[in-house]
Amino acid sequence: MKRKVINAILAGVVAISLMTGCSKSSSEHRSTSGNGVPQIAYDNVEGVAVDAEFAAKGEWFDAGSPAENAPDVIDNNKTNPTDIDPTKGRLLIRTVSMTAETKSFTEVETDLKARVAAAGGYMEYSAVNGTGKDRSLRTGSYVIRVPAEKLDELISSVGNSCTVTSSNENTSDVTLQYVDTKARLDSLEIEYEQLTKLLEEAGDLDTIFVIQNKLTEVRYEIESTKSSLLVLENQVQYATLSLTLKEVLEEKEVVEPHVVTFGEKISIQFEKMKEDTKEFFQGLLLAIIACLPGIIFLGIVVAVVLIIVFSARKKRRKRLEAARIAKEAEEKAAKEKEAKEAEKAEEKEKKADGADKADKEK
Repeated sequence: MKRKVINAILAGVVAISLMTGCSKSSSEHRSTSGNGVPQIAYDNVEGVAVDAEFAAKGEWFDAGSPAENAPDVIDNNKTNPTDIDPTKGRLLIRTVSMTAETKSFTEVETDLKARVAAAGGYMEYSAVNGTGKDRSLRTGSYVIRVPAEKLDELISSVGNSCTVTSSNENTSDVTLQYVDTKARLDSLEIEYEQLTKLLEEAGDLDTIFVIQNKLTEVRYEIESTKSSLLVLENQVQYATLSLTLKEVLEEKEVVEPHVVTFGEKISIQFEKMKEDTKEFFQGLLLAIIACLPGIIFLGIVVAVVLIIVFSARKKRRKRLEAARIAKEAEEKAAKEKEAKEAEKAEEKEKKADGADKADKEK
């Protein structure tokens, strides 16, 4: 009877852990895609592997007293991350990128390191290229971590000691991610305590072995979740400044932005139109000059073709005029011939009539 009760309780704990695991997967996916912050950092993998090895060999427990060699309940006061209270404000991760120029590279770099140390920060990454001699100008790349409340002061000091040529800031809100992760940690610690109590009450080897395997898995999840909280808290409490410092011979003068008025915009457009028109005609003139030999040759060819065409037309008109005159002459000659023949016929008729009258008179 007691074994059935333990098995029922164990099944309930396994169901709770499965639901917690689903919640973890959703939380991890949300935090990774939303903010790019790694959600799991495995700091205690070696210890978990050792626990699993002992559990597999059966050396982790004693059948007579299962609770004596069980893993101790994790001391929350020693291993919990530094608590930050999301109810007092949003948890923001600030990241600033800057590019600056200076003629006094060594002095600026020394001053920068001193200010970072004074602010309670540290250099996470530092690299310098170039020697600073024989016109080999140096370029320094720095990744600086400072307390978030000191970031603006450090940015201002960098702007005062050198010329800032570009700057941009990115802020990520990880409040929900932190709350989800913290809630998961609390749930895992409660589950660990429940499993430990079940292990103390377990009486058979099969149940003990299953509970110990589950304890190892939960312990592994607790350490991973705490690592995630530590990463988030570090990123919230310590802002990041990525600085590129370039050594130059002359620093650029930073010009204050000027707001262009409507009248200035009209004037600018007229000036642009005048310049565009001038450039158009200049380009057209240059194109004509460049194409002038071709234009002359084309003109000669066109003139020759026109001369030939007009000459051919003139000759054709002359031929047509001559043909017309010849035709008219032929028609006139034919008419004159017909007229003469008609006169002759009339004369013959008159003679015939005169002869008839003479005969009648006789």
